[in-house]
Amino acid sequence: MAVAPNLQCPLSELHTYTLGHQQPLFNPPYADYIVYEQLRHEFMNRPRMRAAFLHGGLVWRLALHSLGFDHLPSVLEGISTEAVPSGNLLVGDDGQTYYDDGLSEEEIDFMCGTYYIDLHECDGPGVVSWWPQPNAWNVSGLNVGFWSARCKDWFQTRLGNI
Repeated sequence: MAVAPNLQCPLSELHTYTLGHQQPLFNPPYADYIVYEQLRHEFMNRPRMRAAFLHGGLVWRLALHSLGFDHLPSVLEGISTEAVPSGNLLVGDDGQTYYDDGLSEEEIDFMCGTYYIDLHECDGPGVVSWWPQPNAWNVSGLNVGFWSARCKDWFQTRLGNI
């Protein structure tokens, strides 16, 4: 599948978003949360925002928290300029390939406010995050397929506790 030249994104314009690696026992201060929100807002003002909205669950809600409801209609406008170099490759029943916006694991971690904790090499990196990662969200009992009143209450309580 060829991508029209006007839709191609030069590799020099691709960005990596991360909150970085920290030492064990790292406990981020509130000032770090403010920086994380600013970085997340910057990320959401790039073409990757569509992928965050499409992800659903808590990642969707964090995207909404960054940009508000006014940006939701833009999801229907079609794939972003970054869908081909960094999105999802989909294969239809007929074998035809398609692309759609999708987040990488690193971008999902970033959206959740994840810091990687440098542990012993044999243990691999640990993580600390401001928000639960999708695997934790999926088994939390709050992931019921839509953003319920319980989800809203939990989100507002968590936001207030930060």
